[in-house]
Amino acid sequence: METLFLLILAVAPPAGFMVFINWMDRHQPQCLKTILMAMGIGALSIIPALIIQIAAEPIPLLQIEGLTGSFFESFLVVAPSEEFSKFIFIYLYLRNKPFYDELNDGIVYYGAGAIGFALLENVFYVLDYGFTTGLLRAFTAIPIHTFCGIIIGYHAGLARFTDQPKPRRIILRGLFLAYLTHATYNTLLSAESLLALLFIPLVIAVYIIGYKVLHRGRQISLIGSQIQTPEKVKPFTKKLAEPAVINYRLDEVAMESSGRKYLQPKKETWKAYISRTLFIITILLWLLVFVGDESTTVERLELVLGMIIITFIPLMVGFLLEMSYQRRRRVKIYLD
Repeated sequence: METLFLLILAVAPPAGFMVFINWMDRHQPQCLKTILMAMGIGALSIIPALIIQIAAEPIPLLQIEGLTGSFFESFLVVAPSEEFSKFIFIYLYLRNKPFYDELNDGIVYYGAGAIGFALLENVFYVLDYGFTTGLLRAFTAIPIHTFCGIIIGYHAGLARFTDQPKPRRIILRGLFLAYLTHATYNTLLSAESLLALLFIPLVIAVYIIGYKVLHRGRQISLIGSQIQTPEKVKPFTKKLAEPAVINYRLDEVAMESSGRKYLQPKKETWKAYISRTLFIITILLWLLVFVGDESTTVERLELVLGMIIITFIPLMVGFLLEMSYQRRRRVKIYLD
């Protein structure tokens, strides 16, 4: 009975996140069979990730104790092996599938792959370490894995279904963000100091940004669903057939000199102010750290690693806000 209870505790949180992602895609829901397939493929991607991690164990950098060793293990082995394995397995699964036909599908399927990976991993952790571990992971590790899948899926969808000049760079950006989030979370969680408390704002940021990404993907899909389709045309570049159904609270109608109308996203300059303020504060903090520093090499290394961890969250938030500001400033969707 206890084992059954622990299994339910391990499976329920990932399943709940999967239900929520699918609910956000409710206007064009995906087939349950294909979602379960993506989850199964994501779970299988744990095998190459484990092989890489076991093979990397003898590396001297990973034998260092404390925060330094955790940093190298998370950033050089665990995060890259897991995020790339999840990505490549789902990418190969979706590559030529006809049901992958809009941006939000990327969020659903890459999110499903990440949840499948997290579910299998969670079963092992909860059965080994018990109820407390399962409860903690339900609110931390599971949303981290889910967010990483969502952010990769969103960027993969942007690269495939929008008019982007360098689609591969878009995918790499999503992978990089997922990798940094995952690696920072792992490092903070294993820190044996007050630095470990920083994982709390990181997880909160993940919840907020994850929901924003899901909401944005849904918005773009709703716009795409109003577009008349010649086949094999990228959805985001088609003209809108019924502009009256678009939510103009989020976008402004503008006009070119030729008289052609288009939806121009609001500039949202507050994002630029916040992002650049965070960048300036981070630079000043780094300058203060090294002014008059007379510590030993080992102490300096620990200080640098601590600063990387402390400043990563404001840098990530600033980076995301700046990207959002620049992207919305450039995008145009033409109306009939």
